[in-house]
Amino acid sequence: MKRINFFMMGIALLFSGALFFSSCSEDPIIPTLNFIAEPVGYEVTITVESTDVSTWTWDYGDGQKSTAPGSHKYTYKQSGEYNITCVATSSDGNFVNKTVKVTIAASVKEMLTGTPTSHPNGKTWVLDPKYNTGKNGAGPLTATLPITQPFPIDNVLDMLKLGGEYDNEYTFKADGSLVINNKNGVSLGSQMYSFVVPPATGPAPGFEGASGLCGITYAPKAGGKFEDKKGDLSLDVVIEDPANLAAGWKVGKLNLTAQVYIAPTDYFAFLDISKTILIKEITPDKMHIIALMHGVVERPDLPSTALHITMVVKK
Repeated sequence: MKRINFFMMGIALLFSGALFFSSCSEDPIIPTLNFIAEPVGYEVTITVESTDVSTWTWDYGDGQKSTAPGSHKYTYKQSGEYNITCVATSSDGNFVNKTVKVTIAASVKEMLTGTPTSHPNGKTWVLDPKYNTGKNGAGPLTATLPITQPFPIDNVLDMLKLGGEYDNEYTFKADGSLVINNKNGVSLGSQMYSFVVPPATGPAPGFEGASGLCGITYAPKAGGKFEDKKGDLSLDVVIEDPANLAAGWKVGKLNLTAQVYIAPTDYFAFLDISKTILIKEITPDKMHIIALMHGVVERPDLPSTALHITMVVKK
């Protein structure tokens, strides 16, 4: 009996050893991973190539994580440079990781309002008193919107007895609201507006007839809103006929594709009958805009001049 027991024990040991060596001889499962991240606006498309991945862990570099399985999209809340890191793990616990840097450019709205971190109460803009070469002046309403009458001096509004309007503040907030603070109760605007919209508003001290500009007594509306959009813009305008200057002005079309800023419940920077502002250029600290100014007595309802203005962030 003892001989048989020893024999059976030997067989058992051999069998278990065979299993041990068999399991050790299996190749480990090593995952492979590669991905690219392509931003369009604030949305990033992540395209993945991988093999033998069982679980995924994504870190988007903004404090957010996910376990999205492979290719997917992710939307950031604000601009900046972010490191997207993925850890891909196989079924037996082996893993690989990869990090890709992505740059999210600021939208026009973010540059207007700031971010919750940089400007929690919104971003405030004021008129720039400095002359910006090639940026400030006036010109006709044509497709190129040229500056034919530059303002080649600093503090040009002082010369026009309107220097007090440099203090007016326009605060854009992330919720789409626009708060106007014209500190002396006067807003920079066009003479035509003061003629067409009496007596609620009208010329204020500092009225300057030669420039087409004036100070207008104005109480900003509560609950002002703004929206920004990009697209084709087609407006009826008063234009000068280049083929027949003797004929003077005529009604025409202004067709543009531009970043169009609209303040539908109030105005921005320049008070006039038309409340459309074209944004030529914008950075987080400065923007060059075009205000459509009405100035032809025979057609006060239509804009006739492009007024090129520079705004800066209040320090």
